[in-house]
Amino acid sequence: MIFTNTYSTPQSIDGEIVEFFETGFNGATESSIGVSILILLSILFAVLFSAAIGMQREKNGHPAGFRTHLLIGLGSALIMIVSIYAVPGNFENRDPMRLAAAGVTGIGFLGAGAIIQNGFSIKGLTSAASIWITMAIGMCAGTGYFIIGFIVTVLTLIFLTCFHKIELIASSKSAVIMIINKIENKNLDKIITICNEKNIKVSDLSSELVKDGDSYLSRVVFKATGNKKDAMNDLVMSITQEIQPIECKILH
Repeated sequence: MIFTNTYSTPQSIDGEIVEFFETGFNGATESSIGVSILILLSILFAVLFSAAIGMQREKNGHPAGFRTHLLIGLGSALIMIVSIYAVPGNFENRDPMRLAAAGVTGIGFLGAGAIIQNGFSIKGLTSAASIWITMAIGMCAGTGYFIIGFIVTVLTLIFLTCFHKIELIASSKSAVIMIINKIENKNLDKIITICNEKNIKVSDLSSELVKDGDSYLSRVVFKATGNKKDAMNDLVMSITQEIQPIECKILH
C-alpha cells in the first residue's frame, strides 16, 4: 500500500493473500466475489483464534471465559471489516483506522471491569490483558492478516499456559505480607532486622492504624523478595515466633 510518492511499505505474505482475494483471484473472477470470500474467512479465523484463547481461560476458571473472548474477537473483526469495506469512497479518501481506534478505546473499559481489588490484593490483570490481545487478534483477522494472527494466537496460548508455571516459581520467592499487632508494640525495626538477617529485600512498606472496637491496632504491609523458594513461609514463621503479632499472613 503506497503512502507517499517516494516509498511504499514492503508487501507481506498476508498482504499478498489479501490482494489475491481483492483482485478476484488475480482477475480470474469478479473482485466482489473474492472480497466476499475474504470477509467470510476473516470472520471464521477471528472466531477460531478468539475461541482458542477463550477456551484456555475457561478451563482455568477465569471470569472472562470462552463466550467473552469469542464475542470480543468476532466484534473486533467486524469493526475492521466494516471500516475497510462498508464505508463508501476510495481508500485514499478515508481512514479505516478511525473505527479501529474507537474499538481499542472501548475495549479498555471492558478490561478494566475484569480487574478486581480486594484489600491489598489485585486480581484480573491477566484477564484484562487476554481481553485486549483477543481484540487485537480479532482486528488482525478482520483485515485478512491470518498468518500473523495465527502466530500471535499461538504465542498468547504459550504465555498463558507455560509461563504460568514460571510465574508460580517466581511468586514463591516474593509476596506481600501483612502484620497486625498492638499499637504499643514497636515492631517495625524488628521486622526490618529479621528481613535483613534472612537476606530478604523489603519494598513498598506502609504502616497505618486500624480501629478495633474502642482501641486501635497497628497494621504493617510490605513486599518481601527473597532468593529461596520457601523464603516467604520461613519469614512469616520467624516474624510470628519473634514478634508474636496478632496476625501475620501472606496476602499474595
